Amino acid sequence: MPTHPTAFVDESWLQQRGSPGAYLMAAVIIDQDDVAAAEAAATTAAGIHDAYHSSVLYHRGHVGTIEAMLDVVAEHAGWSVVSAQVPLNAGTPRNLSPPGPQHIRSHLEDQREHARQVSLERLLRYLNSQRVRDVYLESRASPTEWQQARDAGSRLPNTDRNDIRAYRRLLDHGAISHRMRLIHVDGRNDPGLWMADAVAWSAGRAIRTDEPQWWNRIADVATIIEANTGTELRLNARGAAPPDGERDPHNLSQRAQTMSSPAVYSASPEPHQAGAILQSLVAQADQARTPAPDQLTRQMLGYVQQIAARVEQLSETVHQILPRPTTAPETPSTRPPAPHPRSDLRDDVRPASQPEIGE
Repeated sequence: MPTHPTAFVDESWLQQRGSPGAYLMAAVIIDQDDVAAAEAAATTAAGIHDAYHSSVLYHRGHVGTIEAMLDVVAEHAGWSVVSAQVPLNAGTPRNLSPPGPQHIRSHLEDQREHARQVSLERLLRYLNSQRVRDVYLESRASPTEWQQARDAGSRLPNTDRNDIRAYRRLLDHGAISHRMRLIHVDGRNDPGLWMADAVAWSAGRAIRTDEPQWWNRIADVATIIEANTGTELRLNARGAAPPDGERDPHNLSQRAQTMSSPAVYSASPEPHQAGAILQSLVAQADQARTPAPDQLTRQMLGYVQQIAARVEQLSETVHQILPRPTTAPETPSTRPPAPHPRSDLRDDVRPASQPEIGE
């Protein structure tokens, strides 16, 4: 009996003043028969660390642990995919002048939540095409929120309900199989999610600081797709750091340390300048979302044909509904008089020269 792959999903994002920002949702796809071996290898790569988190490990100087986890992905994952919303606020309503700090924070959270749902829907569509059945997604709820949900008799904290709504929308539209399950789990103790965390971090590190050397460790078994269209994006390697990636994070400048954090919004007047990789991804995403002129022309012609067909159907319907006009009967007063034969056109008229013949 054929088995179906399993996917482990985690997120990363960049949100800074002056930057287009990006939201990334990464999935590591592993054959079901290889999940146990992959999780065992991930546990070994994490070493003595009880709860794996790439950003924390990087700031503590444990770069080798991150690289070991990425090597596990390269060895055990059938494929890895990152659904990217770039810029982060693409397609969301823009409030150009929020009235205060509280509204700014709410506005940013709304943008990030919108990007998450768009990215998640695209990722689930992709995973469905790969015949994935079980999708394990890191829960955003705290242990307290989980306990409160259990006490209230709920199966899921409110924090994770937007994910389920996105999942059910796809089910209702037939975009994914009803056999696919979306399962929220605690990422701190799940080795499968540690691998997804490493993939999301490596892609995020590339767009934050133009350092793709960690992503390059898994580039042969990974791809990035644009969240709105599903178009494949190319990670530009210009401005790459040394290929080994070994550097002491504690010796980074303050600005570089700030840029490497998972989620940042600075209220300082100094804007963040997007690097070459992020600029390239934004340009590719914009192109993917903008139809080519010939494609736009075909779409317009299609719309015109649809409108013409609808008008024809409407005319036919109106013709069937309205009563047909009837001809009023003629009355004697209105009927024209019948023509009378002319007296000079009798059948017995003979030529004048013809003699009469007696009986």
